[in-house]
Amino acid sequence: MKKVLLIFLCALSISASAQIEKQDFFIPASKNGMTLGQVAEEKFKEFGLEIIFQNEGVKNTLIQNILVKRHFFDYVEDTFPNLIGLRVKDQLYVVLENSLKSKLYDEDGNLNLYFRPLDASSVKGRLVNKADYTAVNDAVVYNPDTRTGSAVDGSGVFESNFYNDFLQLEIKHPGINKQSLVFIRHKSGESSLIDIPLDTKLNYLEELRVTATKADANVSDNRSGIQKMSIQTIKQIPTFLGEIDPIRSITTMPGVTSSGDLGAGYNVRGGETSQNLILQDGALIFNPSHLFGFFSSFNPDIIQSIQLLKGCGPSSYGGRVASVLDLRTRNGDVTKFKVKGGIGLVSSRLTAEGPIEKGKSSFLISGRSSYSDWLIHQYDDIDLKNSTAKFNDISGKLFFTFSEDDILTFTGYRSADDFRLGSSETYSWETANVSSNWNHKFTDKLRSDLVLASSNYKSSELSDDELFGFINKNQVNVLTANLNFNYLKSEKYGLDFGFSANRYKILPGESRPNSVRSQSEPLDINFQYGLELAGYIENSIDITPKLGVDLGLRYAHFLRQGPGEIYTLNYEVRDGRLPSVSDSETFAKGDVVSQSSGFEPRFSLRYNLKESSSIKMAFSRTQQFVQQVSPTISPSPIDYWVLSSNNLKPQRSNQFSLGYFSNFNENKLEASLEAFYNKTFNSLDYLDGVDLKLNPFYEAGLAQGLGEAYGLEFFLKKRGGLFNGWIAYTLSKSWRTFNSEFEGQSINEGVRYPSTFDQPHQLSVVMNVNMPNRVVFSSNITYNSGRPITIPISKYSYDDLLSINNYSGRNQFRTPDYMRLDISFAFNGKHIEDKLLSGDLIFSVFNLLSRKNAYAIWFDNTGQAFKTSILASMFPSLTYNFSIN
Repeated sequence: MKKVLLIFLCALSISASAQIEKQDFFIPASKNGMTLGQVAEEKFKEFGLEIIFQNEGVKNTLIQNILVKRHFFDYVEDTFPNLIGLRVKDQLYVVLENSLKSKLYDEDGNLNLYFRPLDASSVKGRLVNKADYTAVNDAVVYNPDTRTGSAVDGSGVFESNFYNDFLQLEIKHPGINKQSLVFIRHKSGESSLIDIPLDTKLNYLEELRVTATKADANVSDNRSGIQKMSIQTIKQIPTFLGEIDPIRSITTMPGVTSSGDLGAGYNVRGGETSQNLILQDGALIFNPSHLFGFFSSFNPDIIQSIQLLKGCGPSSYGGRVASVLDLRTRNGDVTKFKVKGGIGLVSSRLTAEGPIEKGKSSFLISGRSSYSDWLIHQYDDIDLKNSTAKFNDISGKLFFTFSEDDILTFTGYRSADDFRLGSSETYSWETANVSSNWNHKFTDKLRSDLVLASSNYKSSELSDDELFGFINKNQVNVLTANLNFNYLKSEKYGLDFGFSANRYKILPGESRPNSVRSQSEPLDINFQYGLELAGYIENSIDITPKLGVDLGLRYAHFLRQGPGEIYTLNYEVRDGRLPSVSDSETFAKGDVVSQSSGFEPRFSLRYNLKESSSIKMAFSRTQQFVQQVSPTISPSPIDYWVLSSNNLKPQRSNQFSLGYFSNFNENKLEASLEAFYNKTFNSLDYLDGVDLKLNPFYEAGLAQGLGEAYGLEFFLKKRGGLFNGWIAYTLSKSWRTFNSEFEGQSINEGVRYPSTFDQPHQLSVVMNVNMPNRVVFSSNITYNSGRPITIPISKYSYDDLLSINNYSGRNQFRTPDYMRLDISFAFNGKHIEDKLLSGDLIFSVFNLLSRKNAYAIWFDNTGQAFKTSILASMFPSLTYNFSIN
């Protein structure tokens, strides 16, 4: 009986409590004439109920025509049909627009509502990606009440002012699901910086968010000559044998070309391939290709962002005179384990990622491997049946967040290639890099980045000839340390400054017999050692809303060091056609052989003609202390790197640019027209008749002179919609002038001649069409003028020789023009977050018209011409990309 009574009393108590809570929300008729805010204040004093209003006008609305008590929120919703009461806590409710309620919840059902202290005048937060907690540093935070907005800073941080107790903000970003945030001043609020995790669009997965920029960045950024491509865009460009290629993708941009069908490397604004600085997470890449350029060495599944800076960009970059290609890998997912990959006709790839400690740390590992020999051996050609072509690479990354102020990452990368055509030599090359990055926040305005890296590259050439077989090797080892500080005083002023150091150890070449029976002679080019030091500072200032400038200065100092035997060339006394060696000296370890230094000013200016258009001008000076010697016209693994010395001066370049940039139709159309002029001092070229392969006195076979390039770049791009793509056209010239005071040291008798990379007309047309049922059709048209070549124009007989070719002036003729059409169809599956397996099927055709574009033209001793075409027919491919959640 006592138990029954106890249960009855408890039930009665709960019922009474519920009744009181229900009664708490009622407005009696006696409240007519009061405002909703006054009634809310009474509820707070009497029962501890808190009601916060989104709109001050609603809060100040007079209560009228209540004859019988009414529920508070029923009255609000009847008076304002667009409003609703949202319960945030047990005793806390918010009156807001019904349309806003659904926007405040993310895909996991979490409410994006945050509390600030009662005395807070502003709110400060940091936007991060929910998958890996990396900063979303290119979004715009918009206040719909004041109709104002601003971009977040480089760390994803924003700040917005309170005008009442309720602040609504919207996040605008092409790779982020549309999301709203609400901040409320409340006694439970905290003043610390808030990390706000954002969801990416499922169609893009993590791809677009990592490289997306402000929609009007081409107009509003102070700098010009910057090309950024999203991984999603790169994956839409038709591929060769199904392998997505970031390097080939950037050659569809204005001012960028390759050396031909699947040529290794790329050329920027008439420069050489060796004049491009390539970085992956701060580590140097010396060969960006697999299999002589058939594929890129960068795995697209791990790339976060790709940025090409024509003219080397800010003062934090240096060491090359043509461009910088900065690739950043993404972090692994910190919330869940994932597996993704792709299966193609000649290669496959697999990526695994997931949290180490959920929400704080993650791992990412990705690998690729080829199996193309089966396809090569299908051809009825004896050379191809004896050929082999294979590569593999593996990348890994660890990500740690120790606090909101410290982020640490470690990246590792290794790749290996082997290539042999017929019974000729086997070429091999390897890259092995490791790097770490420590990002530290001192204050909300001051951050630092410390990068430590080890970059290692080596290549070899193996001949298995029984009598004269050999193995030739060369290698590059670089230790890098970069410390950068970023100070963002306001949206109108930013400051970057820092220091960098590169320690070089280079083996230009060595040759050894491949067996004890081989009669090949050993040969060595001694190791070379050098130290490159630099300090820099960069100011970014918005002087007025229309006028902005970036002012930078870099100072670089290079020391060529011992140990080693160093020779000195005498250009007045010739040894045949080449300069003679006048002296040699042995240097001990650490001794300074030679040194060079100089200031590198950087300047860029933007002036907005109107909100959607601007003009920009820029100047940059750069220096290059490491050079590449190429025994062949096209880049190849037998090319070797050397350091500047007492005989080889560093290259120095001055580049000017002026451009007009405009957007149309709410930034859906982007257009630009940019002119450039580049002058490079101490450019390299070879003297006639010299053999640079494994030549210990290679400097005697090189000449240094003036390089010039100028041109006009046009770019038109359409974003989004059923139809998108771009047109890039470049009209340019690239010249060399090698006129020396020493007899025999001039090239082309001192008369200006076209550089090997001169292509007056370059055109790329990329088109994507989004068809029904998630099918995407893509096409790419590439047209380039032929490259300059030197050809025999006559021949004569001499003694017992049948004929001797008499060649034209340097690069006075051209190969045939180059044209190629590629297409692809992407059949995209449904990428649903909770779906275990999803995938896409990609069908592509490379060189659809089967054009026999010339890769190289050469001549025998009778003057007979021969053309080499790498891809003389169409190459269809089929690839299946999958992801497992």
